[in-house]
Amino acid sequence: MRPGGSQFLLALVVTMIALTGCGEPPATGEANTGWTSADRADPDVPETERYGGTLVVAGRGDPVSMNSLVSTDFESGQFQTYVLFVTLVKNDKDYEPQPYFARSWEFDSDTSEVVFHLRHDLEWHDGTPVTSRDVAFTFERLKDTAVPFPNPSYFDYWDAVEVIDPVTVRFYLRPHANALYGWTRTAIMPEHILGEVQPAELESHRFGTLSPVGNGPFRFVERVPGDRWVFEANPDFPAELGGRPYLDRLIYRQIPDEFALTAALRTGEVDLVIEASPSMLDQVANDSAVVSIAYSAPEYVFIAWNPRRPEFADPRVRRALTAAIDRETLVQVVLGGHGTVAPGPVGPWHWAHDSAWKPIPYAPEEAAALLDEAGWVDSDGDGVRDRDGVPFSFQLLATPRRDRAAIQTLVQASLGEVGIEAEPLVREQGALIPLVIGADRRFDAVIIGWARDVPLNDSDLWACDQVGQPFQFTSYCNPELDPVLDSIPLTADRERLRTLIGRYHDLIVADQPYTFLYYVDRVDLHRARVYGVEMDSRGDWVGAVRWWVHDAGARNR
Repeated sequence: MRPGGSQFLLALVVTMIALTGCGEPPATGEANTGWTSADRADPDVPETERYGGTLVVAGRGDPVSMNSLVSTDFESGQFQTYVLFVTLVKNDKDYEPQPYFARSWEFDSDTSEVVFHLRHDLEWHDGTPVTSRDVAFTFERLKDTAVPFPNPSYFDYWDAVEVIDPVTVRFYLRPHANALYGWTRTAIMPEHILGEVQPAELESHRFGTLSPVGNGPFRFVERVPGDRWVFEANPDFPAELGGRPYLDRLIYRQIPDEFALTAALRTGEVDLVIEASPSMLDQVANDSAVVSIAYSAPEYVFIAWNPRRPEFADPRVRRALTAAIDRETLVQVVLGGHGTVAPGPVGPWHWAHDSAWKPIPYAPEEAAALLDEAGWVDSDGDGVRDRDGVPFSFQLLATPRRDRAAIQTLVQASLGEVGIEAEPLVREQGALIPLVIGADRRFDAVIIGWARDVPLNDSDLWACDQVGQPFQFTSYCNPELDPVLDSIPLTADRERLRTLIGRYHDLIVADQPYTFLYYVDRVDLHRARVYGVEMDSRGDWVGAVRWWVHDAGARNR
C-alpha cells in the first residue's frame, strides 16, 4: 500500500510544525509564555481609572451572524451571549442558572409552568424598551419550523408562551432536568425589528450581518466581512447587570494565518488571541509582554463521515478509519500536547466522563482487516482499495486554519497506509457550512470542532427524527440510541443519568459516525497591558465587560 509515502508525509508535517517554534512543546495544561494569568495580580488602579481604551481581539474564525435564531457557529454564539445581547438567564461557573434579564422566576409544583419576572430598565440600542414581547417573539420564532434555529433540542420540552404584562411572561413546558439551560445560550431578539420578517427570510436578513441592534453591554458599530467586527461600550447598560464595560471599544479581527496572528500579537497590533495554537505558544516563549490563560474547554474535534456516500455507510468501515488514524501523534503534533485523544462525545470537562473509557487504538492491521471484511480490497494492485470497481477515494474538507491543514495531512498519511485516498480540500467557513448542513449534504468528510453543552442534550446531533436538520449532518440513525437521548434531559438523578450517558457513549463509539480526534485544552494569549481576563468552560468572552487596558496610550487609541 504505497510503501514509505505516508511516512514521508507524516515526517514532513511534524518537521513543518516543529520549525515554527523553538524548544520542546509545553506540557499539557502549561502555557509556554513568560507569564500566566495566575502569576500576577491586577495593579492597584481605582475602578474609575479602568474605563477607556480599545481592545483588539483576534482569532482564526469569523462570526457568521448576530442573529441567534439562525446562526450555527460557536463564534457567533459567543458574541450574541456575552457582547451584543443579553439572555433571559445566565450560567455561573458551576452551570447553575442565575438572574439576568429575568430578575427572578418560579416554577409551579410539577414544573409544567414557569413564570419569569423581567427587568424594566433594559433597552435595545435604538432606545426601544426590552419587554416580555421580545422574549415571547424569540421563543415563537425558534419554535417555528420555517426558522433554521440551530439548537432545537434546547426547547424540545417547551410548548407555549403567554405574555402576562410587559415585565412578566409565562411558559408552559413538560418537566425535564436543566430546564433553563437553553435560555442561558439563546440571546433575545428584537420583535420591533424582526417581527415583520417572514420566518423563512430570517437567515438572509441584513440584521444578522449588517445592522444588528442589540441590548447588551456592547453596541454594534460596523462589520468588514472577512476582516473585523467593531463594537463600542453601551453606557446605558444597567449597573445591576454589570454596568458599562470598562473598554470604550472592542474590535474582533479574523486573522486565519498563524504567523500573521503571532506577529500582530507581539507587535501590539492585537491585544488578545483566542485559541492560540501550539506553534504560537512556542513563538511567544519567554516573552514577558505576553500572558497566557488556559482552561479545559467543553470541546472536541472530529471528522464527520457522510454515510450517504457508499464508502461511509458501513460502521465497520468507519471503525476502520478511526483505527487507521494515528491520533496520539496528531495530538502531539497539532496540539503540542494541549489535549487528549478523545474516546467519544463526553469529555473530561463533564462530571459524567469515565476515565475507564479508552479510545479505539491506533491499529492499521486491524483497520485493514475490517476494510477487507467490508469488501474494500486492492483488486488491481494500484495501492488503492476499491469495491465493485470504485476506488476508496474521498475529499476531506476543512477551513483554512493551520491546525486543520495539519490534521488533513496527518489523516491523509495515515489512511494512505491502509490504501485509502484522502484528498484535502479547503473552504472558508462561510462557504463550508452550507456544504455540510445544506439539505443535499454536499460533502464526503469534514473536520469540525464542537463546543458542547453540559446537559448533553445531544439529540440534535444523533436522533433519527433530526436527520435533515442542520446539526444532524451525518444522517446517522440508531433506534437503540433514540430512547437514551430522550431520557438524558429528563433525568435529574445523577446515578441514573451516569448510566444513560455511559450507554450513549457506548452506542456512538460502536458505530463511529464521527472519528473523535481529541479533546481541547484551550489556551488564549494576551498582551501584558490587558487585565481582568478570566475565561472558563462557558467561553472566551464570558468576562469581556471587565477586560481593561493599563497604559496611558490606551485611552487614545
